[in-house]
Amino acid sequence: MLIWEISISIVLKNRQITVISITSITILLVVSTVSSNLDVLEAYAGITLSNDNVAKTIQVRVNPMGTNLEKTFDSFSRIGFVSGENNFLLESVPSKDKKPFYEQVSKSLETKNTLSKNKGMNISIDIFSGDGEIIETLKYRDCDVIEYFVHGVDSRGKIFFVENDGTVEIREVTKFECVSFTIEINYTEGEIEEIKETITILGRSIFETDSDDRYFSTPHGNGTEGELFYNSDTNTLQKFLNGVWVDISGVGGPPSPRR
Repeated sequence: MLIWEISISIVLKNRQITVISITSITILLVVSTVSSNLDVLEAYAGITLSNDNVAKTIQVRVNPMGTNLEKTFDSFSRIGFVSGENNFLLESVPSKDKKPFYEQVSKSLETKNTLSKNKGMNISIDIFSGDGEIIETLKYRDCDVIEYFVHGVDSRGKIFFVENDGTVEIREVTKFECVSFTIEINYTEGEIEEIKETITILGRSIFETDSDDRYFSTPHGNGTEGELFYNSDTNTLQKFLNGVWVDISGVGGPPSPRR
């Protein structure tokens, strides 16, 4: 940024403009130290995620209440928010593969204004990463359709869900009200083994692990004379004296100030 401050004295004489003096010129130049300190201008938001790691697609599984018939649909395009943690919406373009879904929507809407609520459905939404792995599954139980409508999108500023570059895209929105919502996480076999090991360690109320970063709850037997050790299990400070560990908690050190 350049700021020029020029003080000029002007005298009008014989219809001519004469510059008598330029008293001062001040140039303020703000130079960004990008080359010397990149941290100033960078905003960090965690690591950059690869396409294989982040969520890319969703799969919707619908199971009508009281049946074991589950239908899977891959053509839903978006999950949306509806007020209430147990509620949600699905947005897509109407397609032939979703005809069984529309049948359930119709049954649910028929009972919307009645006392009968037995036309609901259980809905599971699998969220897939770019490499095809399920990251998590959103499980909604005992859901009823509270609103369904179809509308057209013809603005080129919108993100289209179909491949061809059409001028109008017909979309549908289905809003659900559900009794409960849970998240299911799918782990690999290796991750499951790590979780089991952690549970076992916690069950024994000790903190020993086979990793390099150990946090012991009991001191090792071959201590050196005068060595200090904090016992995390008993919350005591111990010292190795004459071949044994001795509790020295509260022994020595400056006295606590009295008020």
